[in-house]
Amino acid sequence: MTFTFDVPLTDTRTHADGQPPMTCEIPDPGSYSVLPSIIGTGSGDPYPLYGWLRAHRPLCRDASGVWLASSHALVTRILDDARFSARPPPGTEPLDDPLGYASMVVFQTGEAHERLRRFLGPLFSRKALVSLQAFIDDEVARLVDQCEHLPRFDLVANIASALPVRTICRLLGFPDAHGASYLEASAGAWQLISGAPMSAAEHALAAMHTEAFLAQVESFMRAIDPHAAPDHAASRFLRLEQEGGIGRREMLVNILFLFIAGYGTTLLSIGNSVAALLREPRAWQALKDDISLVPQAVRELYRYDPVVQSVFRYAWDDVEIDGCRIRRGERVMPLIGSANRDPAVFAAPDEICFEREAGRSLTFGAGPHSCMGLALARMQLESLLRALTRRMPDLRLAPGQQARQQHGSFHGYDRLVVER
Repeated sequence: MTFTFDVPLTDTRTHADGQPPMTCEIPDPGSYSVLPSIIGTGSGDPYPLYGWLRAHRPLCRDASGVWLASSHALVTRILDDARFSARPPPGTEPLDDPLGYASMVVFQTGEAHERLRRFLGPLFSRKALVSLQAFIDDEVARLVDQCEHLPRFDLVANIASALPVRTICRLLGFPDAHGASYLEASAGAWQLISGAPMSAAEHALAAMHTEAFLAQVESFMRAIDPHAAPDHAASRFLRLEQEGGIGRREMLVNILFLFIAGYGTTLLSIGNSVAALLREPRAWQALKDDISLVPQAVRELYRYDPVVQSVFRYAWDDVEIDGCRIRRGERVMPLIGSANRDPAVFAAPDEICFEREAGRSLTFGAGPHSCMGLALARMQLESLLRALTRRMPDLRLAPGQQARQQHGSFHGYDRLVVER
C-alpha cells in the first residue's frame, strides 16, 4: 500500500562513504518538508506518515535538512547516545537565547545536566509524591463533583486544565491563588518550547509573556525566608542559590520549565487518554469492569497517543547510523509517536491493549533526559480514571468532530466535549 502526503519527503541521505544509496525512490517524491505534519499547528493525524517512514525510510533526511528517525530501535539508540544533545555543539549554530532557555535542565548536557537533575530530583522523590496523592485525589473528587450534574461538559476546560496546574503549584509551593495568573503568564513559554512555527511578532509576544512569568515567580521567591520555612519547596532553590550552586536566572528558568512541563503535558495527556478510551468502547468497558486495570491502562494509553510526538537532538560528533553519516551540528528528530507504534516492538500497535507487557514505551524519553515527572503524571491520570469509571460510567464523547490539535511537538485536545 502506498500513502501519498501533501508534503512528501525527499531522501537526500548519503552513505558513510559519500555515495548515494542503491535505491532511494519513494511515492511521489518532491521537495517539500514533512515537518509541518509533525510539528505544525493543524489537526492532522501523523500516524499514517509514521507508518510509511518506518516501512520505507526509518532514517532519512527531510527536505528541511533535519534527519528523521522513526523506528523504535533508531529512536532509542539516538536518545541513549551521549553524542546527541538537545542543544547545538559549540561553534556550529548561533544560539539565539535572550531568555536563557539553554539553562533549563532539558537543554543541558554532561555534568551540567546531572547537576540540575540532582538539584531537581528531590521534588519528585517517592516521599514527596506520596504526600501529594491525597491532594490529587481530593482535587479529582472536587472537579468531578462540579461536573457530575452536567449532562454535557468540556473535559479539558472543566478538569484537565485545572488538575495539573493545581498539582504543580502544590509541588512547587506556589499559593493556589497564584495558579491562574501563572497559567496565563506561562502561555508564551509553552509556545516557545513547543517548537511550533511563529511569526516574529508572535515570538516577541511569547517572550514578553515569559518575562512576565519569570518576574512573578521571582517576586514570590523574594517573599520566602528559607530559614523560617525550611520545608517549603522554594527554600531548596534559595538555599542552593545562597551556597553558589545555582544562579538566580538559572533557578527561575528551571522553575518555569517544571511548571510548563508539569502542567501542559499532563493536561494534554488527560485529553488524549480519555478520548482514546471513549473511542474504544471495549477498553472503556474493561476498565469499568475491573478498576484494578487502571495502572496498566495508563501505561498503555501513554504509549498509544503521547503528547510529545517528537524531540530535537543535535549531533556533537560525526555519527554513522545504518550506513548514513549524520554530521556534527546536524539536527535529528526522534519521532516518539512513531516509535511507540512500531510493530517490530509492539504487537498490533494501533490497538489499545491493557495486558500488553512487551515493549519499551518512549513516551517519557530514554537515556539521560528521561522525564523526572513520569510518576506524578501517572498519579493524576490514574486518580481521574478511577473517579470517572466509578462516578460517570456512562460517559461518552459528544457527537461531532473533535480534532486533536498540533502545538508544535505537542499534540492534544484544546477541548473535549463529553456527555452522559
